[in-house]
Amino acid sequence: MATVSFDKVSIRYPGAERPTVHELDLEIADGEFLVLVGPSGCGKSTTLRALAGLEEVESGVIRIDGQDVTSQEPAERDIAMVFQNYALYPHMSVARNMGFALKLAKLPQAEIDAKVREAAEILGLTDYLDRKPKDLSGGQRQRVAMGRALVRNPKVFLMDEPLSNLDAKLRVQTRAEVAALQRRLGTTTVYVTHDQVEAMTMGDRVAVLKDGLLQQVAPPRELYDTPVNAFVAGFIGSPSMNLFPYDGVTLGVRPESMLVVTGEAPAGYTVVDGTVDIVEELGSESYVYATCDGNRLVARWEDAVVPAPGDRVRFAFDPAGSHRFDPTSGYRLS
Repeated sequence: MATVSFDKVSIRYPGAERPTVHELDLEIADGEFLVLVGPSGCGKSTTLRALAGLEEVESGVIRIDGQDVTSQEPAERDIAMVFQNYALYPHMSVARNMGFALKLAKLPQAEIDAKVREAAEILGLTDYLDRKPKDLSGGQRQRVAMGRALVRNPKVFLMDEPLSNLDAKLRVQTRAEVAALQRRLGTTTVYVTHDQVEAMTMGDRVAVLKDGLLQQVAPPRELYDTPVNAFVAGFIGSPSMNLFPYDGVTLGVRPESMLVVTGEAPAGYTVVDGTVDIVEELGSESYVYATCDGNRLVARWEDAVVPAPGDRVRFAFDPAGSHRFDPTSGYRLS
């Protein structure tokens, strides 16, 4: 296990006008599961690749366990990566795929076999060691890719969108397995995803990036309850926070705090009228999306009978309990 730190790290691709990652300051604790999340092009995968030694750093220092690794080759950093693409050798068995890196390192075969069996037991792959990748499901292939990293016992695991090729149900199941495995092993892990739900359910802390700049790093609940700016507020949460102009500020109201009222609104609440655009029914709950005074708002609907598109609705919210952001800078107001 090891600590990881980025000290004012900037990364710029050749010919680019601005850095893909700009002066990133980030400390990752020993044994922590940190998730890098943000929209496409925010710099999260570039940050991970720089930590792996696959991208050149323009300025700043990257440290692993206190040692400056900025100029080290990938093989010298004692890290293991799991990619979106499983990158398994199709002609090799699961056991040979998992132990291939150890074979290249010229470890004794008995030691390789022992490490592979141990990793297979942890990952539930013991019964599949003799199979080829084509005989496995997507989730099993991803576990083999993780096992290949696991047998190396690295200081740091790096995972770049490892679950994005899985279907929705398997993705939910596998992310729970990955999080449980990391907690069992205690290996420092940096995990990249564009899926904020995945980030919130897996990470000890979540680092949100936008346009190469770190916006906020905090535990999931803190990100949700006290977003540092309007971008984080709108990015974290599903459905995302309602953001709209109100008395000279940008007001933020979570969908669960936005009520659809059919009678009198609670005392102190502000009411706005709107027209239903769409109703998203998720089985246990529904969300009503409507246009109100030119703003798109969403509220959680809990009644059995839901409105239809085109219906008029009344949304109500408590201004005193809402989030407030500067309309120019986007930063949170006290």
